[in-house]
Parts: sequence; structure tokens; C-alpha cells
Amino acid sequence: MFKKSNEGAPPATFRMESDTSTMRASKGPSVLGPTLTFRGGELSSDEDLIIEGTVEGKIAHQNHHLTIGKQGKVKANIRARLITVHGSVEGDLHGDEGVHISASAQVIGNVVSPRVSLENGARFQGGISTKEQVAARAASAQAVEDALAFTKPSSGAR
Repeated sequence: MFKKSNEGAPPATFRMESDTSTMRASKGPSVLGPTLTFRGGELSSDEDLIIEGTVEGKIAHQNHHLTIGKQGKVKANIRARLITVHGSVEGDLHGDEGVHISASAQVIGNVVSPRVSLENGARFQGGISTKEQVAARAASAQAVEDALAFTKPSSGAR
């Protein structure tokens, strides 16, 4: 009644190329999948990273782009060159170049970055500060200190 067919059956053997000239380094981002859970410690990487799983702890990703995917759930303070949030984050975001919070995101924490974008519909609770503002305050405070130091008489003056 039923006839066994070998069509579509996987080949019994396969060939693996060992020529390193055909092997290329992956230029795409690494992905922490939705079934991955990372708790405690510090997560760092030397490549772009997409988080679709659960991460709790600290994320140090200074020189690269970090994306929290729609399924990503992060409870951590984050430092990265660029940060894009589509999922949920509970913690402070420090973007050296920029932070983008999409409409699907939920963020509870402060954002510090020279460029911040917040899409309509995003749920955000916290403060936003640009580095220019922080740098300007620091420069202003230093100018006041310098002015005060300049008006003080030196101990060697007569």
C-alpha cells in the first residue's frame, strides 16, 4: 500500500572543506537566543551582540552595537557604543554614541548618551541626559574652581 521512497532522504555522507581560504570570519552579530539565561557576573563581547534571552548582571560592550531584541529581557546596567532596545530593560543605559528605544520597548532606568531617540509608543520610566550636558556641567564646575583658585592669594606673594 505504501511504497518506501529514497527521495528527499539526506545523503549518507557529507564532505567538509578544510581549505582555510574558503573559511571566512563571520561579520554578523552574535545572538544570545530566547532560551538562554545569563545571571550574575559581567557579560562582555568584542563584537556586535543581539540579546533575545534573559540577562541579569552587568553588560560591558563599549566598542560595539548592542541590541535587545523583542524577546530580550535584561536586568542590568549597560555600557555600549550604540544601544538599541526592542524588548525590556531594567537598568541604566550608557551609550557612548547613541541609544535608540523603539516603540515595542519597555525601559526602566536612566539613559546617558550624546544622542537619544525614543519612538512613539515606547514605555520609558527614568531620566535622560546627554553627555554634552554632563560635560558642560563638569566644564562649568571646573571653570568656577579655576576662578576661585585664581583669586586666592598665593602663599609666596608679599
